[in-house]
Amino acid sequence: MPTGWIRAYDEEDKHVKSDVPFFERSERGKFRQSFSTPVHNSSSASSPILATLKWGAVVELPNGLASSSWTRIIHKNKPGFVKSKHLVEVAFVARKSGTAAKNFSTKMEYDRFDVSTQTSEPSDREVIWGDLVQVLKWGSTKCDVRVRGTRGQMKRDDIATEGLLDVYFIDVGQGDGILVRTPDSKHMLIDGGLARIDQQTGKNAADLVDWKFFIDYGDHRVRLDSLMASHSDADHFGGLHDLLRDTKLADRELDCVGVDVETFHHPGLSRRIKSLDSEGLGKKNANGNFVQLLDDRSDAETAVTSSSKKLSPPWIWFVRDVLGNSKKTKVKRVMVSREHLQTGKPLPTLWKPDKSCSVEVLAPVSFLDDGTTALPDLGSKGKNTNGHSICLRLKYKRARILLTGDLNSKSMNWLEACYGDRISLFKCDVAKACHHGSHDVSYRFLEAINAAATVICSGDAEGHAHPRPEIVAASACTGHKDVDRAKDRLLTPLIYMTEIQRSVTIGAINRIDLKNVTGAADNTDQVVLGRPIDEINDKGFLTPSARKSLRGKSKAQQKKIIKDTVAQEKPNLKAMETATQRGTIRADFNLTVPLGPVEEQNETKRGWRTRLMQKTHYGMVTVRTDGKTIMCATLEETGDEWTIHTFPARFTAD
Repeated sequence: MPTGWIRAYDEEDKHVKSDVPFFERSERGKFRQSFSTPVHNSSSASSPILATLKWGAVVELPNGLASSSWTRIIHKNKPGFVKSKHLVEVAFVARKSGTAAKNFSTKMEYDRFDVSTQTSEPSDREVIWGDLVQVLKWGSTKCDVRVRGTRGQMKRDDIATEGLLDVYFIDVGQGDGILVRTPDSKHMLIDGGLARIDQQTGKNAADLVDWKFFIDYGDHRVRLDSLMASHSDADHFGGLHDLLRDTKLADRELDCVGVDVETFHHPGLSRRIKSLDSEGLGKKNANGNFVQLLDDRSDAETAVTSSSKKLSPPWIWFVRDVLGNSKKTKVKRVMVSREHLQTGKPLPTLWKPDKSCSVEVLAPVSFLDDGTTALPDLGSKGKNTNGHSICLRLKYKRARILLTGDLNSKSMNWLEACYGDRISLFKCDVAKACHHGSHDVSYRFLEAINAAATVICSGDAEGHAHPRPEIVAASACTGHKDVDRAKDRLLTPLIYMTEIQRSVTIGAINRIDLKNVTGAADNTDQVVLGRPIDEINDKGFLTPSARKSLRGKSKAQQKKIIKDTVAQEKPNLKAMETATQRGTIRADFNLTVPLGPVEEQNETKRGWRTRLMQKTHYGMVTVRTDGKTIMCATLEETGDEWTIHTFPARFTAD
């Protein structure tokens, strides 16, 4: 049965008054939070009201989204009618027949807004297989839709009703960040990278997840069925913490007004204050194995308060905020026992959203030591936190996707010993590389994984030199090989690196316009040049008010406004150009520059001849599957086109 979401985009557009992007989004968030619509007994506003649904409510649409004013819905097994303009039908971009990359994408027509001319012109955008489509109105050939936050039109034949298993490997610089969306729309966020303050780009998984729910889904809350920290290292849980604490800050960076977490999943082994033990990972037993493992919500509440069990910063601050976010959030430890594996039973299922899709636990592997659940000591603190990462297998029909955390060679040896002849359970179609491409990896273990595609999550200038060249090579050498001999083309293995996929748009500063400068003699607007006048194009001379005046004008009128502004501005700026070149007038930028994972220093740079990073293009790798075909897609730097590779899933469906 089709799914519907309560949305009222037309009313939202009328409500929003601000032209400033941040305040516009803020107003949208407030509107969505306050919006509600009644459920009537029949298709009449005068009929009895059965319930009231808020923005974001999920309903069933027995007959789909109606073309009439009212649509029949079912909410919590109760039927009723809602205004059609307050609903969207959830659908997805369909795949065309054939295996060529072009068959996995299509075009959405929309009006592109040109910031420089303040006008809109017809354009189109490439959307890919599995992109979520919110149908606003069905048509016989074309439908009004909303995709990736943009309204437009798509061909009806390009819209499908069935969702995919969707995995986003997010570019978080140093660290991991993975968002999983199941075919029935459950969401799991695994890791988030370092906290924003320690990120070179100032972005992490929190930003992508916020975009996904606020812009793509058009919601006002992030709704996660699982928030998972694969282990207690800051380059994995920092972004998760940003997501939770942003809603408490006065100067918020995210647009969603809240985060709902059904379950917090963790690996058990946690960083604790060193006064409790010699290594800061909890107490060991007489055999030297870790036995003080974080467990359920009650245990977590004790671990953030009790001096005898206390976690250490910053892990304790994160866990405390997880608990404080909602009393309804469950806390669960994730692991599989060696004894369970040795019985030959199926892998334990962490999460089974539907019959054909499951999330299975491969690690960490515990064992019973004198009747107590224990984890082996793998060496140093870092070896242990990394080595006892959560490792998951996503299984959907014939497809297998492996998520490995920061496994290292010692933990791989332990896993091989525990799994024995069942080590083939790690074999997969797509694997997230262990520990960002670190050299501390077992080649033999990579052979067991035998991935057709490997995604290495690595970052710039973080001091670890990831990914290591021998691991990039090993990931290819041990990968599943498939060659199209007829076309003389390698199909797999594929090696992706989020660091390579990331890029930035650099812009040259033409002028710096200062508005209502506090402390200026007359408190008026001021301008500082960024480069010589003869290098500035005509539109670069436009003042903010001149740019605004272009809106709604014809091309001939815009051309005249630009010409008149240039004629007026050039003489005024000539004297400033000379003074700026000499340094008499200058704008200095004080920059914070990263030196490593968390180290930084401050530098001063002149505005003259400076270029600014105008936009960061996420180095995200999107992996989608219907259980038969795997698609790996990366967005090109233009932001409108995709590079797509596909290959068949190669396992037997259960």
